[in-house]
Amino acid sequence: MPIPSGPDAPAPRRLLRDVVFDKLLAAIEDGTLQPGERLNDDELVTWLGVSRTPIREAIAKLVDHGLVEMEANRYTRIALPDFEMYRHALQVYSGLNELTARWAIPLLDDADVDEFTGLVDVALARLAEHDVAGLPDFQAVPAYLRTKVGNPLLDSAERLINARVMFNSKPVLDHWQWDLTTEYLTRIREAVRRRDVALAIAAFQPLDEANLRHLEAVEVVGALLTTRS
Repeated sequence: MPIPSGPDAPAPRRLLRDVVFDKLLAAIEDGTLQPGERLNDDELVTWLGVSRTPIREAIAKLVDHGLVEMEANRYTRIALPDFEMYRHALQVYSGLNELTARWAIPLLDDADVDEFTGLVDVALARLAEHDVAGLPDFQAVPAYLRTKVGNPLLDSAERLINARVMFNSKPVLDHWQWDLTTEYLTRIREAVRRRDVALAIAAFQPLDEANLRHLEAVEVVGALLTTRS
């Protein structure tokens, strides 16, 4: 008999290591786990309610992604902010969002365009106030387009890159380039309204310039030049 595929079929079970990875990643993103904070196996077992094995597997994955540092017999800790990682992450983040726009725009209908325009308008209002607490509104703009692409590999890549960006950006958001970011949002909104992929790609030029100037300012003040011990 064929395996049932209807609503009565059970949802696929997730591996414990993936569940733990998501919880640890969320804790890094929201600041529950702070840069440089040491990770203790016993404390993590108590907090997460799982054995050491999935915790160690999840931590190994976070090490691979540069969000946790480990040195045998010395420490396992949340990574410290790092300028080079931040520079690379911003570059890839911008590239992923450009690719997302390229794929998503031909798929949008009129209702999608209206919803996207509303999200951009909210983000622009927060940017006008130079409100760093409005960063989730800015992130909602490319995130909406990703939902229209529907590619789980793109979603996974973006989440990990975004985690690196958010992790490293927290100490240096005072150096963000608000005006250039506003120009990007204004241009991507118009590109989506016109369903013009070429115009959307061009809209990323001010965002790339914003990233470049931001990184230059961060490097000058040495805000992410951490000392490791």
